[in-house]
Amino acid sequence: MSRLPRLAALVVPLLGLGGLWALSERTYERGTEWEVPIQGYDPRDYLRGHYVEFSYDWPGIEEFSGVPPEALCLEGAAPAIARVTQVAVEAACAHPVRADKSGVYGWDGLTRGRLYVGQERAALLEDQLRNRDQRGIVTIRQREDGSFTPVAIRFRSLTPAEIAERDAQNAAAEDLRPPPPIMTR
Repeated sequence: MSRLPRLAALVVPLLGLGGLWALSERTYERGTEWEVPIQGYDPRDYLRGHYVEFSYDWPGIEEFSGVPPEALCLEGAAPAIARVTQVAVEAACAHPVRADKSGVYGWDGLTRGRLYVGQERAALLEDQLRNRDQRGIVTIRQREDGSFTPVAIRFRSLTPAEIAERDAQNAAAEDLRPPPPIMTR
């Protein structure tokens, strides 16, 4: 009879851990997948460990001014986002995404992201991230509560219109630079 309590003391915690793992896996796998363009790679620091860091380029938002919002509303038919609007956390929205204040980026979680990758993909992703004629796309899994997780990354070639727009922006930035000071003697 003394073996039964010892066996139960061993089996019950293992069942509990198994149940917690199954619940977290189920939560991770639930949700709607959306494809979000990304940008803003730091050419000196593509990979830290086994993850890729990036900036989200939400369609419809040119740039966040000041403090990033705590919530966004995704519009469109998954996986294609037609546009994104800034909303209050408690606002009604069919597909909300919210910053995870306890996450890696805290309040900045809607502007920056991190995707964990296996070691074998690291070198391939590093080469793709360097290619300025490609566009990175991250697939996120958005859940009903507004939490979301990056789950995959892919790349596509820029269209001629996107290349022309990029080049025009670079030329405009060059025009805004002040001229070098004139040295006189």
